Amino acid sequence: MNSFDVIVIGAGASGLIAASTAAKTGKSVCLLEKKSRPAIKLSITGKGRCNITNSANIKEFISEFGQNGKFLYGAFNKFFSSDILTLLEQYGVETKLERGGRYFPCCDDANAVVNALIKYAKDNNVKIKTSSPVKNIAKNSNKIKEIVLENGEFFQAQNYILATGGLSYPNTGSTGDGYKFAKQLGHTIISQSPALVPIVINSPYLKQLNGLKLKNVEITVFANNKEITKIFGDMEWTIFGATGPIVLNISSLIYKLLSEKKEVFLSLNLKPALTKEVLDKRLIRELNNFGSITVKNMLKELLPVQMIDVFMKYAKINLTKKCSAVNKEERLNYLTALTDMKFSVTSTRSINEAIITKGGVCIDEVEQKTMKSKLIDNLYFCGEILDLDAPTGGFNLQAAFSTGYLAGISVSASVMPFRR
Repeated sequence: MNSFDVIVIGAGASGLIAASTAAKTGKSVCLLEKKSRPAIKLSITGKGRCNITNSANIKEFISEFGQNGKFLYGAFNKFFSSDILTLLEQYGVETKLERGGRYFPCCDDANAVVNALIKYAKDNNVKIKTSSPVKNIAKNSNKIKEIVLENGEFFQAQNYILATGGLSYPNTGSTGDGYKFAKQLGHTIISQSPALVPIVINSPYLKQLNGLKLKNVEITVFANNKEITKIFGDMEWTIFGATGPIVLNISSLIYKLLSEKKEVFLSLNLKPALTKEVLDKRLIRELNNFGSITVKNMLKELLPVQMIDVFMKYAKINLTKKCSAVNKEERLNYLTALTDMKFSVTSTRSINEAIITKGGVCIDEVEQKTMKSKLIDNLYFCGEILDLDAPTGGFNLQAAFSTGYLAGISVSASVMPFRR
């Protein structure tokens, strides 16, 4: 029997922080990881750059998590953005602030963050045991008695922390094991669905648009011809549909609408900074300026080159049409295409491609001030296993760090804020 004060299951972002924090208080800690190395998912987050956190204040952070956001007050008050940045700086990871309040490592390499957190754990004498998938968690009354690995090894501890992540990117180890264990222990599991996931669009233009990145555009989501929401920012076309920040941030809503059997389409406004009146005046000016030049050449002043042919097909523009020959009806048709280009959405990509998982352990059954289970006396939760999700921008990763810290400090005698 392997005995410890604390056993943490899952060596991702939250698990590493939880284990290190508990060990720093003098507890003997074992961190069990099913994969061959820790934090594989963290190493690929942010397209390999790792969006560590955000410069928003606590109130703004809370609002990003919607109706469940208030649950995070306790965690954010103990360990927040400045704390994780300070910790990483202590381990040689300098950070930089980018657009949207997003913090990244200056080296643009997520592995720098991973290596720092692993070293932090080792410096605090955490025993990291990789290639150790858990097979079963046994309880006696309302306490966990022991856990059994798939290789038959037994482990016991005074306290246990579940930090197993969600269902997204299963190759990194996030295969939903924690949901199964939590359910077996009596917890309610909110059904899972993909969040921050690319969407699938039915359009004949995808091959031509594939790889095109659009900045400062606006998407309006419609369901059964009713406007649902608008979102402004950047997106990227793919061979199957679309991705990028604004698409990812509306993907869980789109998933919900489609699951309700609603017809969903997007309206793309390529010039949201301009009113239709101002944009129409600009069109008139450009058409007059280009005169005998084709409309296709004029459009270079308004659109990315890769978008022009698609735009012309959508707006039914004759390839040889001269700017001087465009009448009012045609010009207004161009205006509509610039501000209201419609695309039918058929689905989201699978949860395997989602950045995070929506759903998980019901937070009503977890103590907000400690991350302790209200059902099992020696069980704590942290990270993506909980029913918490937010848009892109470093919010979800900060929630993992913060809940990990709070779970780790809570298994000790006192709960205190992070000491820089």
